[in-house]
Amino acid sequence: MTAKRFLIPAIVFNLFILFSEIVIIFTELPVRGFSALSYYTVLSNLLGMVAAAFFIYSAITGFKRLNTARTLLRYYATCMLSFTFIVVFTMLVPLAHAAGMGTAFLLTEGAAPVQHIINPVLSFVSFMFFEDNSLLKKRQPLIMLSLTLLYAFIMIGFNIARMANGPYPFFQVYDYPIVMIILWLAGLIGVTYFINFLIYRFCRKGS
Repeated sequence: MTAKRFLIPAIVFNLFILFSEIVIIFTELPVRGFSALSYYTVLSNLLGMVAAAFFIYSAITGFKRLNTARTLLRYYATCMLSFTFIVVFTMLVPLAHAAGMGTAFLLTEGAAPVQHIINPVLSFVSFMFFEDNSLLKKRQPLIMLSLTLLYAFIMIGFNIARMANGPYPFFQVYDYPIVMIILWLAGLIGVTYFINFLIYRFCRKGS
């Protein structure tokens, strides 16, 4: 269990993630419908909410049987949220700007500031500096990469079958040259594994 001096900040960070996501679920998802679940951003934030709930319950009750599940969920959520943060600023914002669409919908409108910036940062800070992640195993970065690839292959399949368009440019197989799609995906695979590894390697482990 996280040492007492780190416990309160970790709980505070996770409480904010939990309650902000609950608010977003009741305000944003009813408007957007189930199609919102095709977005990696939405999935990462929903997982962040579940992981935060597990962490808070485990931390407050001291229920050790949840420690492994709590650690894995927090690791996966932090990796996904960190990837969301990086993709927004390094790919989606530049693409939106180049297309003349503006960037407000990615950074300042609705739930975007919370989902794209605030929750990813809070999850990262809490996980890296305040939570005890000694139960993590070396294989976790590869498992996390596999989960991200599963999402990518599912969405590419939907785009090929014309059951979806996007929701990200690197899935739009009929709108961009196949070489560009491959290069984008190769870059994203490299970036996500690098993020997963760095988080595993440098996160706080032990009391």
